[in-house]
Amino acid sequence: MVTKSRAGQGKSFVERIYRLRIAGLGLGFFCVASVFALQHRGIVLWSLLVFHGFVWPHVARRAALACEIPYRGERLNLMVDAMLGGFWVVAMRFNVLPSVLILTMLSMNNIAAGGLRLFARGVVAHGSGMLAALVTVGFAFSPMSEMPTLLACLPFLVVYPLALGFASYRLSEKLAQRTRELEHLSRTDGLTRLWNRRHWEGLLADEFERCRANRYASCLLLIDLDHFKRINDTRGHPAGDAVLQAFADLLRGHFRTGDSIGRYGGEEFGVVLPGATLREAHTIAKALVQRVREKTKEASAECPCTISVGIAQLTGDLPDYHTWLQEADRSLYQAKATGRDRIVVGGLVPVHEVARG
Repeated sequence: MVTKSRAGQGKSFVERIYRLRIAGLGLGFFCVASVFALQHRGIVLWSLLVFHGFVWPHVARRAALACEIPYRGERLNLMVDAMLGGFWVVAMRFNVLPSVLILTMLSMNNIAAGGLRLFARGVVAHGSGMLAALVTVGFAFSPMSEMPTLLACLPFLVVYPLALGFASYRLSEKLAQRTRELEHLSRTDGLTRLWNRRHWEGLLADEFERCRANRYASCLLLIDLDHFKRINDTRGHPAGDAVLQAFADLLRGHFRTGDSIGRYGGEEFGVVLPGATLREAHTIAKALVQRVREKTKEASAECPCTISVGIAQLTGDLPDYHTWLQEADRSLYQAKATGRDRIVVGGLVPVHEVARG
């Protein structure tokens, strides 16, 4: 069964080639027509040339979109183009300039669409078209390109490479944008849209190194939602997810833009406060605890949990960021062990934090 994403990608590929085919075959028509006019070719070849130049692009698009997998249908259309390109070379009696120009542009299309493998298939299709023309039209050799032909080839020579280059540029921009989006998704937690643990720990490690190199203060907060399991058990996991999302939004609104906020795991969150002293970190954490307490008293509380906070300051005796993280984790454990809904700074519970409300 074909997925919608594959079908959608195939349709965009068809539309991209469709626009290029209109430009390429429309301009290519005048290259071949200039040779046919000088050689006084018959109505049959002229009719086939008009069909290929102006009707075939629309037929090819409809045929590709009608396929179960449009991408495969369009690759087949490219082989038809390549075969007809070989046919026109023989029909023009190997007139050098338009022949080389047509085969080169068609080969560029195949390489851009499918790499060397599609290019090789295109070369075989060129040969098949030449054989078909030798059987139906016959062999004649007149390689010289006269001035009318030179002039007719100039628009194709100038415009089509620019169109192909612009199409490639637009595609590369879309791919770059998609890559940036995927990179962002790989760094964020899918539920809360905060940094995930792996990326957040990387930011923590970077901050540790900067502090050690530049000798400035920095603090780390670990925050845990109190009795969160009770919400999952009584209200269900969707309600628990909603609480985590609401709390993540609250964290985003409370901390500074330069602070690194991440989901450390489950209902536990981490915040790096670059340049913050221990007093500043405690003031910020105290305001957060109070804000959450007030939220829990609201009738329709999106975040009905209080929080426990552990704070650790980066000091010169810490050997690595793992130790810094362990210090914050010990403070958080102390906060939960001594009653929750409070702050512990470096293993010590501030007196005014024990008395709540």
